[in-house]
Amino acid sequence: MYSRFEALQNYGEEEKKVLQQSTVAVIGLGATGSVIAENLARHGVDLKIIDRDYLESNDVYSSNIYTPEQCEESLPKAEAAREYLSRFTDVETRVESLSPDNIEGILQDVDLIVDGTDNLETRLLISEFSQKEGLPWIYTAAIAEQGYSMLFDKKCFNCIFEKVSPGKLETCETAGVLREISGQTGLKSAEKAVKLLAGMETEEKLDVVHKGESLDVESDGCKVCHQESLPRLNGQSKTTAVCGENKYQVHLDSETDAGKLEKLGDIIADNEYLTRAEIDGREVTVFEDGRVILNARDRGHAEALVSEILGL
Repeated sequence: MYSRFEALQNYGEEEKKVLQQSTVAVIGLGATGSVIAENLARHGVDLKIIDRDYLESNDVYSSNIYTPEQCEESLPKAEAAREYLSRFTDVETRVESLSPDNIEGILQDVDLIVDGTDNLETRLLISEFSQKEGLPWIYTAAIAEQGYSMLFDKKCFNCIFEKVSPGKLETCETAGVLREISGQTGLKSAEKAVKLLAGMETEEKLDVVHKGESLDVESDGCKVCHQESLPRLNGQSKTTAVCGENKYQVHLDSETDAGKLEKLGDIIADNEYLTRAEIDGREVTVFEDGRVILNARDRGHAEALVSEILGL
């Protein structure tokens, strides 16, 4: 099964054994994360896969590992991915949102974290955990026709992105994503993971997939770097159930562009306190103080929807 890999000049039986003795956490199993997870599974790497969301019809377009039937049944992404990936390796699944409350338990005993998420807040949480534990992780992002991949080991993600307001960023829901770009980006991160686990030198540079560029990115040093402050890791979960059937409130830490609602649905109300819209039959309310209230199946689904719409 692995003869083609072992025939490579820089790899062989020893590298194959190292990979198969490794455990990688893949967080987020959408367009990029599912590609990363599949490639690592085919190398025999043990996986912990974490995703808070359920399959929808658009996941058939985004990923090769899900079937139309699974999407019609709205299976949790982590469970649907496990059905496919467990053919190749051992897979542990978690159908929940990564949070300050559970991150240590979920990510214990892994050799590497690989990001397949769709939001900056979770990445900043992963970054703080990585700094605290001295654990490398690989950032992966794809939006529209651009992809990005970068290993963080000595450098600090927080230094680079701490001034970015997550709520101001475009999302796959608002800007779309070309599946070929997300696939190439996932492959780039999977390649870095394989090299790192096998003991090969892996540069900490930002690869811009569509442009074929590899950029030097400097992290200037911050409180997270020196572990003087880990605000997200030491914070509390910001999603709670509210009165009403399957209704949840999500507290955001950053400014939110409520104007995105107009692009995605019909505005029901818009005043100095809030903007309310109907999007795909679901009512979404964004408050000026950074709260969002919407209908969802559960807490994780609520956070996933807010991420898609607003870029949580």
